[in-house]
Amino acid sequence: MLGLLTWLFVATSCNHNDALFGRWTVEKVNVAFDESKATPEMVRQYGEMEKGNIIEIGKDSLLTFISDGDTLRGRCSLKGEILYCDGRVFGTIHDGLLMTETSTPLGVVKVSYVNPQGIEP
Repeated sequence: MLGLLTWLFVATSCNHNDALFGRWTVEKVNVAFDESKATPEMVRQYGEMEKGNIIEIGKDSLLTFISDGDTLRGRCSLKGEILYCDGRVFGTIHDGLLMTETSTPLGVVKVSYVNPQGIEP
């Protein structure tokens, strides 16, 4: 009986975590900049740049973030809904979306990423 319970736990855990692995692409960008510091054109351009971001998470826990010519890599871990990269909060996973939030001197940028089934990095 214990063997069956252990097998079910491992099978369920692997299937749940498999949703984390693969290529995450931008679904939605929300740029909330201070209107006294940024023009509507700046906000639009920043949002367009963010739409090209890609996050790849391998089964070896390597997270690769690709953004407008820059590539950053680090080891990731998931604790509850919080995704960490090299020990720092990277984003949250909720309802099948990976969400990041970045504060800038102009305001806040929130990006939601989706991981379509079957895409591996």
